[in-house]
Amino acid sequence: MNRLSLMIVTACLAAAPAFAQEEVTCGDYALMDNAKQMETIAGLESLTSEMAKENQLTADQIHEKLAAACKDQVDVLVIDVINAK
Repeated sequence: MNRLSLMIVTACLAAAPAFAQEEVTCGDYALMDNAKQMETIAGLESLTSEMAKENQLTADQIHEKLAAACKDQVDVLVIDVINAK
């Protein structure tokens, strides 16, 4: 039973993004391929869905914010871009 539990926990951890959402910078985001960017946006969308209704963002809104704000800023955290008004 313990072995099965360990396998399930390991599978869940492997399915999670390989990075913490809060640690991704605009520079990291810019270097990602399209699939990884979409995965990051989905994770950020999930995080914003837990916020108050007026602060929630769609995937398109997140993509637009990152595209605009990350153009010239490589050291800014993407979570800071999303949280900026």
